[in-house]
Amino acid sequence: MPRALDSARRSVLLSQGVFFLPLGVCVAEVHTHAANLDGISYYGVHLTTLPLIGVAYLGAAYFLWRAGTTLLDGTRPREFAWGLRLVAVSLPALLATPYSAGPWWNWSHMVIGVLSALIEFGLAIDLVIRDARGVSAVAGLVQLIGGLVAAASLPNWSFPYLLWGEIVFELGFAAVMMRWLSPEWSSSRRMAT
Repeated sequence: MPRALDSARRSVLLSQGVFFLPLGVCVAEVHTHAANLDGISYYGVHLTTLPLIGVAYLGAAYFLWRAGTTLLDGTRPREFAWGLRLVAVSLPALLATPYSAGPWWNWSHMVIGVLSALIEFGLAIDLVIRDARGVSAVAGLVQLIGGLVAAASLPNWSFPYLLWGEIVFELGFAAVMMRWLSPEWSSSRRMAT
């Protein structure tokens, strides 16, 4: 199983690289008040940034799906593998529902985004319940802080920090995934499914 765990860890690292690098370019190239208000999704509805964010979302989806599939018969809880696969499915769905195309599209986009965030945060909660040690708790806390900032930004456009809340949330999720996949968990009793 170490080989499968190494493969899953590599896939997760690749998913985060292919997600955060194009996102970083988008933020550096086009950082407007509207991006702060609309979050990461802003980059999916503008022709100048759509190709980059498309690569980010579709590449991350591919590698998360691959990691989840690799972990299905592994030493990690099945809900972690399924959670990664559900998040992988949500990324192209977010691209396919541009929030700026009208109310139905906006609501569809928001529902998909919120469900994906709840799955991601559910994985963090599960991790912290199983392993409340420092690294796990910090990863979950970073994700929680980002989620709270993003959630506070959604209904209140005078609090324009959705983009940064989402980025912090996703960085927290990256840390949660790496903690789930850390080698010392292979022998941990807390990881029993």
